[in-house]
Amino acid sequence: MNKSLKSLVGVVIVALLVLGLFLSPALAAVHGGSNYLDGGKVQKVPAYGSQIQPAATTPTPEESRMLALVNQERSKKGLPPIQTDSRLVELARQRAGEMVDKGFGGLPGSLPQLLKAKGISYTYAAQTLVLAQSVDSAYRTLIKSAGYQKDVLGTKYDRIGVGVARQGSRLYIVQLLVGGQGESSRQQPGSQPAPNPPETQLQPDPAPQPEPINGLTVDEQQMLQLVNQERVRYGLAPLKVDMELVKVARLKAKDMVEKDYFSHTSPTYGSPFEMMSRFGITYRYAGENLAGAPTVEMAHENLMNSPDHRANILNANFKEIGIGVVPSPRYGKIFVQMFIG
Repeated sequence: MNKSLKSLVGVVIVALLVLGLFLSPALAAVHGGSNYLDGGKVQKVPAYGSQIQPAATTPTPEESRMLALVNQERSKKGLPPIQTDSRLVELARQRAGEMVDKGFGGLPGSLPQLLKAKGISYTYAAQTLVLAQSVDSAYRTLIKSAGYQKDVLGTKYDRIGVGVARQGSRLYIVQLLVGGQGESSRQQPGSQPAPNPPETQLQPDPAPQPEPINGLTVDEQQMLQLVNQERVRYGLAPLKVDMELVKVARLKAKDMVEKDYFSHTSPTYGSPFEMMSRFGITYRYAGENLAGAPTVEMAHENLMNSPDHRANILNANFKEIGIGVVPSPRYGKIFVQMFIG
């Protein structure tokens, strides 16, 4: 068949993890992985060592730049600047170094545990983890996320710590936000009257959910649902699952993890189009999206924030999809979307 309009798009998604008293995913950092938009041209970097800056009140140029971008955005909204906390800076630098050594999936300790160990009191806490080639590229992707905007442009957080560690040409960026003073800012038991029983309210019928597709994992099913929600929103027909293409996408994701690369071209299978043909997949149109992120939501949000990835998801020529999701020690999870039409 005529194999035309082959579309390749690669991205390692920004990882944003919102932790603390209220655990909720945001972008990515997308709440979400990494902001590494590479177009499938990621190169391996030489062996490295963690470059953790010493705990000092003076920020590095990269840390200063991230702080300046955050406070510039706050100033536009009429908000006061977020103040730097040296203990948060120290912790953020430690976290960034651990990301260099262990990736997104191997970080020790939760954010509440780390803050407690440092003696930092808080009511709210948030953590943003980013892999990018520059602070500016990281921030440009982060600020597109509704979750990140809510964090940095809200009033819950009043202290910040930014830490940056370098691996070759890439930057691992950690941003920690805290607000309030923990237990000291909370009302003591008995200081408020017992609330009245809530009034009974009729709940609307839940929206019908698509039936799960046999053979897909929970993550794959969730990503399929998000993709098709976007397509329906823009007047496009939902994509049908091709289970043979799912098998190919899983093999590609597994290969990327086992051989530690992030590229459309596999050292094992070649290009995605060669790989599809090798496994008997026929098509007139074909495309591939790649993402690395801790959660499905982070991966999807950042794919939609990238014009090239978005174009694949909303391509009317594509009729079927195969999705593969595999755990990754570096990014949390590797996501492969293969499209055909």
